[in-house]
Amino acid sequence: MKLIKEHRKFESIEEYLAFEEKSELRHEYYFENLVEMSGTTKLHNKIVFFLTLLLRQKLALQKFDISSEQVKAFIKSENIFFYPDVMVAFQEDNEYFNSQPILIAEVLSESTRKFDMVDKFIQYQKIETLQYYLLLEPDKYLVIAHKKAADGDWQTFTYTSLTDVIDLPALQISIELKDIYQV
Repeated sequence: MKLIKEHRKFESIEEYLAFEEKSELRHEYYFENLVEMSGTTKLHNKIVFFLTLLLRQKLALQKFDISSEQVKAFIKSENIFFYPDVMVAFQEDNEYFNSQPILIAEVLSESTRKFDMVDKFIQYQKIETLQYYLLLEPDKYLVIAHKKAADGDWQTFTYTSLTDVIDLPALQISIELKDIYQV
């Protein structure tokens, strides 16, 4: 993650989206700062691919948008745009972003770990529809699952065994770690 020194306030969401569409690099927009998105490793890409494929298979008959890395999550209350690694969201007419995700997953890396675990989680909790925020370690079998409880509080669960099953009742599915890590 690289914070661009340029502090740039866009006059509208459309202006940021137009800028991003023409840019050769992806940028998250976080409190009027452009955050340049770095490249990923093969292992990171592999986990994103398997999780996306798994969610597409399990949710094939349901009407959700399932995306990976190229579609922005929009936090309306803050005018923040992030690029989640994987996102399951209610279908919307917008082709560039989604403001109603149910599940967001980030694959951690040394350069983004703290930002993903703290800053993004704080902001993602402001999305009313979000039920699950998953953090996946690429180098070991570890998924940290933040799940929104019925009272609106967030609970955290840790999964470390390939036989562990992550229940996602709001999506009416479960996923096993062995299927994410493909071993």
